[in-house]
Amino acid sequence: MKFFSFFCLVLCLSACQSRNDSVILYTFPAEAPKSESYNVLINDVDYYVYPAPVADIVNFGIKGEVRIAVTPSVRINSVDIRPKSAKVKYEVDDNTIFITLSKPQFLSVEVNGDTKRPLLLFANAPETDIPDRNNPDVLFFEAGKMYDTGRFEVKSNQTVYFAPGSIVLGSIISDHTENVRVLGRGMLSGANFQKGESRMIELDRVKNVTVEGITIIDCKHWTMPLMGCDNVLIKDVKIVTGNDWDDGVDVVGSRNVTIDGCFIRTKDDCIAIKAGITYFTDFDTQFVVDNVTVKNCICWNAEWGNGLEIGFETRADTIKNVVFENIDMIHVEGNPVMDEATFTIHNGDRAVVENILYKNIRVEDPEILLVDFQIMESKYSKDTTRGKIANVRMEDITVTTKEPVRSKLIGFDENSDIRNVYIKNMTINGKKILSPEDMNLSEEFVTDVRFE
Repeated sequence: MKFFSFFCLVLCLSACQSRNDSVILYTFPAEAPKSESYNVLINDVDYYVYPAPVADIVNFGIKGEVRIAVTPSVRINSVDIRPKSAKVKYEVDDNTIFITLSKPQFLSVEVNGDTKRPLLLFANAPETDIPDRNNPDVLFFEAGKMYDTGRFEVKSNQTVYFAPGSIVLGSIISDHTENVRVLGRGMLSGANFQKGESRMIELDRVKNVTVEGITIIDCKHWTMPLMGCDNVLIKDVKIVTGNDWDDGVDVVGSRNVTIDGCFIRTKDDCIAIKAGITYFTDFDTQFVVDNVTVKNCICWNAEWGNGLEIGFETRADTIKNVVFENIDMIHVEGNPVMDEATFTIHNGDRAVVENILYKNIRVEDPEILLVDFQIMESKYSKDTTRGKIANVRMEDITVTTKEPVRSKLIGFDENSDIRNVYIKNMTINGKKILSPEDMNLSEEFVTDVRFE
């Protein structure tokens, strides 16, 4: 009997060790605020939940199968886990949601249809590139500590590292630099800024830059503008904010940009591609935009703005070769007064916007407009001539919606028109779209719209 008891104890310890080996639990500052909306256990360990203004956040690392128990402060009537394409299985027992994950992924857990305070689960891949804290070119924010830095500058060949569990109240600017890296699993917060006071990570005329892994919250201006940059990688970044002007990533007059595997929840545009703006800068960005890829992302466009936006400022000769691929739009709320949309090209200046691909995109519960491509004179326009939109392909687009949605293709005149739009394998609530009527599409100054 003693041997049997010892054998059971060994098995139990082995199982506990196995569970601990599957997860990386971060250490957070003791003084950090704590959630009043959710209690979370990860592999039976009581775990920290950060209360951001528009969501509660759980950040951890995952190496194997992880069991998560989520107990909200309200009685559970329904549960949605998005993106729905992830097909995450869960159980509800005694007012607790039990979720099992086995790979890195970013999820929104919404109880009783509440989109104002979801729980965001960020199961991060283990880090593979931790810089040397003793390197003089590394700015190292330690795990379990909170910092108030204000706005700080990053120079060429420097790395900023946010250790898992660090919380930094501040923002970053880098101008006329090269070989810049911002890494880690920590958090950058704009909580101490006023509206319009600072962008969170502003990259001006930077060549060769990587931003990877961090969580950015409570942005009071554009979250991450890339102004006149070249060779940029934004990877596995989580953006959670709900303020005016809080665009997620703005690609402005930049080239060779990849945005990969990010979670972006904003009040304003999730992704915006522009050229020629001078807001809060001392230089013009009227540079050709070329070779931009947004892939493997999860986007939530909240109260205003657009989901995947090109425009309104298009002050360059061309904006071309833009790819949006394998994206989940888990909410597209928009403002009915502004006619905002999921897929938008708002060409308000002279640019020829061409060679745009939307592929393998899943849209959940869009409101107002689905597609809005327009050539226009808007309040943001400065060029005296209007441009064109040409060669747009939308392929393998799946839309599920509770309410009917509209779409618009509106050119400016016969010289500034929309040409060659190809829509292949788009479905709305399971119905394949084969005509303008099928998607409630309005057209003006448009040539050659094809469906398949």
